[in-house]
Amino acid sequence: MQESTQPLEGVRVLELGGPFSASMATRWLRDLGAEVVKIEPPTGDPARALGPFPMAGANPEAGGIHTFLNAGKRSLVLTPGTSDARETLQALAKHCDLVVHDLIPGAMGAWGLEYAALAAQNPRLVMLSITPFGLTGPYRTWEAGELALFFGGGWGLLCPGGGPPERAPIKMFGHHMLLQAGLHGATAALAAVRGACKSGQGEHIDLSVMEVSTLLMGRHFAYASYAHRYEDYRSPSPYEPYSFYPASDGHLYLICPEQEQWRRLEQALGDPPWVAEGRYDSRPKRQTHAAALKEDLSAITRTRSKMELFHSLQALRVGAAPVLTHREVEQEPHLQARKFFVQAAHPVLGEVKLPGAPVHFDRPWWRMGGPAPVLGEANAHRAGPKGAAGLFQPRKSPSSPPTAALKEAALELPLAGVRVLDLSWVWAGPHTTLLLGGLGAEILKVESSARPDLTRRSHLFADGLEPGPNRCGYFNAVSQYKLGVGINLSRPEGVAVVKRLAAQCDVMVSNFGFGVLEKLGLGAEQMQAVNPRLIVAMISAFGQSGPYRGYSGYGPLVPPLSGLSALTGYAEDGLPQDTGTAYGDPNGGVYAALAILAALLARPAQDASEDPERRRGAVIDVSMWEAMLYTGFEGWMHHALGLAPPRPDGNHDQVHAPRNLYACAGESHWLAVAVTTPAHWQGLCRVMERADWAADPTLAHPAGRKSREAELDSALADWCVRQDRWEATRTLQAEGVPAFPALNAMELLSDPHYAARECLTHFEHPEVGVRPLMGVPWRFTRRVNGQGRAAPRMGEHTDAVLERLLGMDAAERTRLREAGVIE
Repeated sequence: MQESTQPLEGVRVLELGGPFSASMATRWLRDLGAEVVKIEPPTGDPARALGPFPMAGANPEAGGIHTFLNAGKRSLVLTPGTSDARETLQALAKHCDLVVHDLIPGAMGAWGLEYAALAAQNPRLVMLSITPFGLTGPYRTWEAGELALFFGGGWGLLCPGGGPPERAPIKMFGHHMLLQAGLHGATAALAAVRGACKSGQGEHIDLSVMEVSTLLMGRHFAYASYAHRYEDYRSPSPYEPYSFYPASDGHLYLICPEQEQWRRLEQALGDPPWVAEGRYDSRPKRQTHAAALKEDLSAITRTRSKMELFHSLQALRVGAAPVLTHREVEQEPHLQARKFFVQAAHPVLGEVKLPGAPVHFDRPWWRMGGPAPVLGEANAHRAGPKGAAGLFQPRKSPSSPPTAALKEAALELPLAGVRVLDLSWVWAGPHTTLLLGGLGAEILKVESSARPDLTRRSHLFADGLEPGPNRCGYFNAVSQYKLGVGINLSRPEGVAVVKRLAAQCDVMVSNFGFGVLEKLGLGAEQMQAVNPRLIVAMISAFGQSGPYRGYSGYGPLVPPLSGLSALTGYAEDGLPQDTGTAYGDPNGGVYAALAILAALLARPAQDASEDPERRRGAVIDVSMWEAMLYTGFEGWMHHALGLAPPRPDGNHDQVHAPRNLYACAGESHWLAVAVTTPAHWQGLCRVMERADWAADPTLAHPAGRKSREAELDSALADWCVRQDRWEATRTLQAEGVPAFPALNAMELLSDPHYAARECLTHFEHPEVGVRPLMGVPWRFTRRVNGQGRAAPRMGEHTDAVLERLLGMDAAERTRLREAGVIE
């Protein structure tokens, strides 16, 4: 089916800040048809100075980060702090739908980013404020970048998973915390724009990057709440094998979370002698003898190539992935078959190959919007502040004023009234539905004890209680806000009940292996035959097409496939390292949520069409591999611009120094410090009383400091080791230096900033009581926060849902329950 329009066509967006969070949020919106005007200071978005650059001279129009993040946008240069800047921003905001910025609170005033004043002239306006710690709470005025937020939010102490205990934890390559903040912020913003269309009331969204880091810890944060202790990068994995193994030409990543997969791995390896001995025939044995297991497996894997192992193991549905470089990624036949990469024209670079759509729609909704703009290209097209609104295309039809009835709905969460059939499990799909549930959607979580969600069977049970399917912290963390409906999909009558539920839903989400739901009669075509308007989102590691579509995929396999593992590691050996969580899962999940929201926004235009095919709900195909390549564009851009790949370098930055994790007084106490601006550098010199550094002209610029990185690291390490990490943080922050302690999950549970922001949920669960968990990482300022419920017990809401939505009486429910169809 062809459609000439995109789902966000007519949505007008202003972007301020940079270089990562706001730009990532609006890049996705631009891909789906929104107009984005990027307001930059005279020096430009900082991304323009970051590179990587393909030629000498560091042309700010040719940097890789700017080229990718700002594709298709317009650039308007204004000078912050001037009346012209404030008046122009106000004029633009009056005629747009969304303002996105990632400026710290002190910088917001210079631009006139006061939501109340902007909303007074445009009540429908949505503003997304992405800040390090949020706009409230004791840390709200502190500065922090990628390093501090990765470690401060808890994820950092998990990386690298299974890491060497004698070394410090390290950050994964790139700026994923800032990029994820942009993606999760865009999710809330799109929902709020949809809510504003219905109610006439906009929203100011306060998103904390630190809270995004905590949310993406997944089961590890829940472990602290449930077990009253924390895991870190030195903790053994409960699932062995779960690591990198040597191949004859590189490395392979293996994961076998279920027993039958382990048995298939043994068979694939030729049933080595230790199989008959039963040395590793259970999960506890594999965990107890993890070191010996790694040696025995490595002795076999190092005799074969990584691609041979990958294909032979995947043929038996064993979780395996080669560690690929970006050069190898480009040659992958699966990505070529799915036409993932796109050629983009650029005024300086010429043709450059960029990552394409992170999500495939069954219609041409995603489009590369053109090259990144030259600095200030839009200035010639505005006629002063009052004429700035002319930078936007005219709307096809004026917005109608909200009715009194719609205004009454203004306090509802933006997805109130949207119903989602959740057929997903583990983390990717559940992350999607967690976000949608946190935005007010009604989530029907379908499962049964015949095949319970893998997270119900995880090792993570409530301390002091007998293990049970309703007591696992992993499940209870990712299934907040949801209703539990117990239906056995192995029974034809169970499938029929699910189809009846689908007829009452707006969205369906799944992340089972390729073809599983189709065999059950619950595939996209089969479900849309029941409900043509149903939006169907399918998440998998490799997507629904291409030669690898039937391969098994888990979140930990995605970074190795995407070039991220090859760039993450210690400078001493350069070996690939694990990201510490199943990162591919929530990254794929947030793109699915974004795609679903775009499809919901497209509905009014679709419903107005006389063509029944256009009114049909969208089918969304999310490949976690492609989604990670889109998020991990930084490494790709080195390859695309003909540069050598960066070498793994621990916590160091490619441009700035000092930037590292430093040991402080106390056991396993670390402090993240990152100097990226002249003000940061002068502040550090004052704190360390180094007037000689402050006066040294070779240290006044990033290249000079980078050339003396070892000296600066050594001096800062000597200072930090004598300091209490919190006292050092306050001292450095008082001088404007981004610094923050590396916190573990137990510390975050009692953190005063999190308590002040009320970002943790405290839902009462019938079997485990109140166990604090991480909720969504944003706060609404007009609508309520904290609405929802604890994760459901198995089949907890079956009767209520079937009676309310299907009119199923007690007698029919009893019959189906006795037949094992529902529970």
